[in-house]
Amino acid sequence: METSVIKFMTENKMLIDGDHVGIGVSGGPDSMALLSFFNELAKKTNLTVLAVHVNHNIRKTANQDMKFVKKFCDDNKIPFVKYSVDVPQYSTTNKIGLEEAARELRYQCFEQAIKKYKLTKFALGHHQGDQAETILMHIFRGCGLDGASGMLPVRGIYIRPLLDTKKSDIIAYNYRNGIPSITDDSNENNDFRRNYIRNIIMPEISKEWRGAAENIVAFGKICARDSKFIADQCDMNGILRDGNVVRIPLNRFYLPDPIITRMIYHGLALLNLKSDVEIKHIRAIIDLSVDGLNGEKVSLPHNAYAVKEYEYISLVKKETRPELKEYSFKVGKTQIEGFGTVTVTKTISYKLAIQRGLLVIDADKLPKKAKWRFRLDGDRFEKLGGGTKKLNAYFTDKKIPARLRPTTPVLALDGEVYVVGGVAIGEKVKTDRDTIDAYVLEFTRE
Repeated sequence: METSVIKFMTENKMLIDGDHVGIGVSGGPDSMALLSFFNELAKKTNLTVLAVHVNHNIRKTANQDMKFVKKFCDDNKIPFVKYSVDVPQYSTTNKIGLEEAARELRYQCFEQAIKKYKLTKFALGHHQGDQAETILMHIFRGCGLDGASGMLPVRGIYIRPLLDTKKSDIIAYNYRNGIPSITDDSNENNDFRRNYIRNIIMPEISKEWRGAAENIVAFGKICARDSKFIADQCDMNGILRDGNVVRIPLNRFYLPDPIITRMIYHGLALLNLKSDVEIKHIRAIIDLSVDGLNGEKVSLPHNAYAVKEYEYISLVKKETRPELKEYSFKVGKTQIEGFGTVTVTKTISYKLAIQRGLLVIDADKLPKKAKWRFRLDGDRFEKLGGGTKKLNAYFTDKKIPARLRPTTPVLALDGEVYVVGGVAIGEKVKTDRDTIDAYVLEFTRE
């Protein structure tokens, strides 16, 4: 097994000299083999390893699993770190299944470990059988070539060194090297989709086709190859990410469906939202681009949605609306929770700032009690040149996307708005020939 795994890692350029590698270790045979393999590899190379164990608190024996992994690490002088998460509570709160909840929390822990311990790679113990199961799950759920490709050997910092290794080879490796492991009794619970495929479907398929798992994985590799070829023909320029939003120009949706599909997947990948997206979601986004009204939305997995916004389809990862707060107007930087930063400069040389397109107001005309906040019902705004409108109506006139309106700061007193952050100033605070001191306003959305 060692030779084939090293060859697979080399082919997929998984490691570089000096990598600090986190190993996700549950205590099962796959992750224990992975940990042992990397521990031996670190003795011969310039690698360093850290075992990372996540207690999901689903089973009564979860604490015993943690102690088992810790003892193995202590005995073999392997650095060890543990995390504990409440998967059942998270599942209930977020109205998602235990499998999805466990995966989300597990990766949150991995990300914490990566940041805290400055890991350069993070190894996961998925093997050939896991890959075959994943491909089948994606097909059964409804997927395109990307889904049928299965898991990637390398995805950012995450690597899967055993992805081309048979389960039987892992068991043999553990036996030869005396590597202990534990059995997760939840693996027998066929209420979980992966367990159902592993324990029911795959054994039945393998009775008829002995090389079923290998052939499914080979099919996935073909899909990955063809998908990459099509993706390489796609021009992703113009698909822009801004924080938790990716915008795809509507005129791109007149291209052939295989290209449109990959553009959407590319946008979702930029937001780390590709997992659990099915063909029905892609189809709904395409239909939205053609027949949807402005502002119409399509729900997506992981608390996300697509929305038609004027000349774009925007893919949005939802965030909780920030608590309504007020911030005093001052010279310097003001950090506004849920938006970003407002920078105010007081100057008598303000005309160049106006030419640069910055918002500039007369310092003497602004009421001293005006504060930064987000919009409220009943807010009104007198635009330059005169004419007062309700703030919501003004947002519509200026084609400000609905998703941005709740977190666009306004400078206001009571219900009168003097500045719409990053958009416009009001008639009552504009500069004129009598202006001496002015405030130059700059806005940075994070």
